[in-house]
Amino acid sequence: MKRLLFLLLFSLSVTLSGQVVNFAKTLPERAWSVGLAPAWHIDRNVILFDAGGASFALNGGYGLLYSLDLNARYVYFMNGTDYIGVDMQYLIHEARKSYFSVIAGLHKWDQFGFDMTGLFTYMPRYEVNLSIGLDLDLSFAPEMNPRMWVPLNVGFNINEMVFLFAEYNLPVTERSWDIVAVGINLVLR
Repeated sequence: MKRLLFLLLFSLSVTLSGQVVNFAKTLPERAWSVGLAPAWHIDRNVILFDAGGASFALNGGYGLLYSLDLNARYVYFMNGTDYIGVDMQYLIHEARKSYFSVIAGLHKWDQFGFDMTGLFTYMPRYEVNLSIGLDLDLSFAPEMNPRMWVPLNVGFNINEMVFLFAEYNLPVTERSWDIVAVGINLVLR
């Protein structure tokens, strides 16, 4: 039971909706998380590409209810821009080895914007989590600037406090770019 509870804690303790780190399980009630996720943003002749190169994300979360958590993140891009975002995640469906949730929030990244993500996670074993989803970001500039990705994520439960992950965000729209990230997350009770 203790291992199952740990898995639930980590399966979505890091939600950086809209670029890097996506899992479908919410944090348990009154649990805190903190994480670090370096990433590489790859330009492929993207329209309005402003995120090239390396970035470093610091994120934190808090479990409000069993099926609802609150997350905040700060991302520093080596090219000088900053991303600040806040979102809430709602667990829609939970089964023995799978989870489905939605995430919605706001961000400030040169302009203000809205993030929305739908995620599915499957756990073939306790130590391994596999996630896929659809991530949509809208920036409210003089014109709408929609970006969409398919996040592909694999996570590893190292022990009761440490979760390691790797993620590739596959671009879907012409305004999106490739993102590769790795990271570590800690859950504190």
